[in-house]
Amino acid sequence: MKIKVISLGKVRQIFVREGEEEFLKRIRAWTAIDLLELPVEKFSSLPEAQLKEREAELFLKHIDQDDFVVVLDEIGRAKSSRELAKFIETRLHSGEASLVFAIGGAYGWAETAKKRANLLLSLSVLTFTYQMTRLILVEQIYRSLTIIKGLPYQK
Repeated sequence: MKIKVISLGKVRQIFVREGEEEFLKRIRAWTAIDLLELPVEKFSSLPEAQLKEREAELFLKHIDQDDFVVVLDEIGRAKSSRELAKFIETRLHSGEASLVFAIGGAYGWAETAKKRANLLLSLSVLTFTYQMTRLILVEQIYRSLTIIKGLPYQK
């Protein structure tokens, strides 16, 4: 199984990108992971509801029917790092094609994206930029893999 992280928008801050690349490199030592940035700038002039629908349409074009989709959302279920590790371990052995984590844009996800989700996940009760969310998510995926493998966390 492959892990995919799909994000609306590009990371522009160098420090975020460098941190993200470090964790992706560590993850790739154990499992396949792809990061897909979906361009949304062309939609930015739309009203919020239309923008969210266009972003959802774009996102849905990049997932397959047999993918297990985790949509990050503020109303999602929060998990501890150990719970997330157990979840990822179960998914990795499930036979699904990919485990997809989806990070929305500035206004969150349209209902069409949420309905496609197999799980709505909240990383925190705090609100983060999508860029920081990406960094936190890939760090938590790495942390989960170290938990699964029984290894000490490499800081």
